[in-house]
Amino acid sequence: MVQSLDQFASIALPPNLDVNESVAQVFGLMFNETRNCSEAFVWAPTPPGGRASIVWLAMQLGKGVFNSCRSRLSYSCARAAIYNWNTQLDMASRGLVFGRVPAWA
Repeated sequence: MVQSLDQFASIALPPNLDVNESVAQVFGLMFNETRNCSEAFVWAPTPPGGRASIVWLAMQLGKGVFNSCRSRLSYSCARAAIYNWNTQLDMASRGLVFGRVPAWA
């Protein structure tokens, strides 16, 4: 899903991105920001407790949520979310704590 969002927005992932729990959390924030901006994911499930995990990402990928909604995503919203979170995503991939997850996430 992380790669799909970046490809959709035509923005390259940080090199050697290692998907881990922190990356899943940052992606959850990116996903929510894109969804809220474009209103394309009104029906899509929210991560349990507002925090995405690797298990949640795998389940959503298995269900094909991203690909089935791709045509309803806003290109501009996806680019904005990636622009806002790409540094945190890279830090999370490297095992660095990116900080506290905002309460609204």
